Amino acid sequence: MNEHEKAVVATHEAGHALVASLLPGIDPVHKVSVVPRGRALGYTWQRPTEDRYLMTETELKNRLTVLVGGRWRKR
Repeated sequence: MNEHEKAVVATHEAGHALVASLLPGIDPVHKVSVVPRGRALGYTWQRPTEDRYLMTETELKNRLTVLVGGRWRKR
């Protein structure tokens, strides 16, 4: 990857991590990486603090918000 691509991936993963750290009811961020692995150019790993089988509507919406938190657009 060139420097621009690395910056884009880093910004993307930082977006996931930032949103995850700000929203309630979201599993804590354990690790963020911009090292390519397989088909992923980077990843944000969240580890649950306990086993859970159900999710409220608010928790589901917050999880979706984390997923789109990695979107960015150069203006």
